[in-house]
Amino acid sequence: MSNVKVRASALERYVVSRLREKGFAVVRAPASGSKRKDPIPDVIAMKDGVILLIEVKSKQTEGTIYVRKEQALGIMEFARRSGGELFLCVRFPNEIRFVEFSKLRKTEGGNYAIDVEVAKSGLTLNDLVRYVESKRSIGLDKFIR
Repeated sequence: MSNVKVRASALERYVVSRLREKGFAVVRAPASGSKRKDPIPDVIAMKDGVILLIEVKSKQTEGTIYVRKEQALGIMEFARRSGGELFLCVRFPNEIRFVEFSKLRKTEGGNYAIDVEVAKSGLTLNDLVRYVESKRSIGLDKFIR
């Protein structure tokens, strides 16, 4: 297994364990980036009816992060079918950020890319948890008894 895959797998396991600690139901999809017929995101996390779909990328050096066209289209279709919200998780040497997949740009070759500045403006793990918790819908029946 290459160093890149080892780093990505370790990051996936870290994200899964941290989200689980924060009260999410979490599933890691090993080999999600391989040449599957039906691409799926690396991590699926659910809490209070909110579904997060997370594609994980690890970078040793700063620079543009790419997602192959086939993989991007596959996980976007998965998000559409599931109703989940798709994020790209990027690990830089000293930080992890979660960026809405819609912020990636399409390259001339049809792949998807995100520049370092955009990635670094993404959510921290705690920001992501707060985002999900803010979406929790509280019906009026909770207040009227």
